[in-house]
Amino acid sequence: MRDLEWERMSPEMRDKYLEIIRSFSLAKKLQITLDFCDLVRDMMAAGIRAEHPGISEEEVRREIIMRTLPPDLVHKVYGW
Repeated sequence: MRDLEWERMSPEMRDKYLEIIRSFSLAKKLQITLDFCDLVRDMMAAGIRAEHPGISEEEVRREIIMRTLPPDLVHKVYGW
């Protein structure tokens, strides 16, 4: 949650928000996190496609990897 949104909440709303989040099972928290990662990856892919019309899906995948991993790790794992 962005700081500005957090600051706009009343103390009661913050307490309720935290109570709800804390009540989630670990599995639910993990699923929310993974869903968010998928959303971010999809948004990155859409941005890459908009920047490079006609790019192949393999090139999109490679560009996402290059943008999200440190260069030394990309080289170790993929040899690029």
